[in-house]
Amino acid sequence: MSTTLLRTIAIGTGLVLGLASVLHPAAADEPAVFPDIQRILDAGSIRVALRARDAAPMIMTDADGEPAGSEPDLARDLAKKLGVAVTFVRTADTYDGVVEVVARKEADIAVSYLSGGMLRARYVLFSRPYIQQSGRFVYNRARFAELKRHYGITELRAIEDTPAASEVSVGVIAGSVYQTNLARDFPKSPLREFDSLDEMMAAVRSGETFAALHGGLQIDYLMRRNPATAIYVAVDPDIRQSSDIRIAVRPDAPNLLRWINLYLADHVGMLDDAGIVRRYLDEESNSE
Repeated sequence: MSTTLLRTIAIGTGLVLGLASVLHPAAADEPAVFPDIQRILDAGSIRVALRARDAAPMIMTDADGEPAGSEPDLARDLAKKLGVAVTFVRTADTYDGVVEVVARKEADIAVSYLSGGMLRARYVLFSRPYIQQSGRFVYNRARFAELKRHYGITELRAIEDTPAASEVSVGVIAGSVYQTNLARDFPKSPLREFDSLDEMMAAVRSGETFAALHGGLQIDYLMRRNPATAIYVAVDPDIRQSSDIRIAVRPDAPNLLRWINLYLADHVGMLDDAGIVRRYLDEESNSE
């Protein structure tokens, strides 16, 4: 083969390779994904911490034993948008325990009906809120009527100024942010911990526990599922404690947090707590 022909082939090959590099840049020239996100992409799955105990309608377990409810639904959609599968980590019985799972990096995030809170924010990162709600105070109607007759009080907070304060217990779900709030706002009243809202509301309904504090969304859902509860239990209209719901992110994943905040802003927004209650009540009615 002549020298001229070889030179022509070499030039042609160089032109083709040069054009290919323009149309398809080398991998080395592609922007690098943030390491804390790349770790999840490499694994092909995002680990999502979820409370082991059900907390309807946010966290439930379906007939096949799979996570159901608004939180698992949100986690599955988030994983789909990120382009990976979802692996649920249900090892913690309490909300504080869920936060600890993320803090120990045993999960990448927690989508588990979590309020932020100053104490929790020392260990994990928190997303922007996606559900705006308040902690609501429920109480036994008959017992409050007795307290009003005996002490002439007209509102619940006044109980702390009476001798009855040390005799009436207030309930809270163990490991929730409301545990600290109750100890602060009702320091004289004995604090009683419960594992589930159903158990706690049953104690308030019977009068075994005078009152309780928990998220308004779940209380609304439970009382609408059990309308007769309102005969015995009332929701105080004045005692409200902000407890917006957020996603917890492991402490070494600030870029994942930024991505999640964009996801919540673009695809979720601020969910309506009453809408969530209606949706899952309707689903239950349709499945009966």
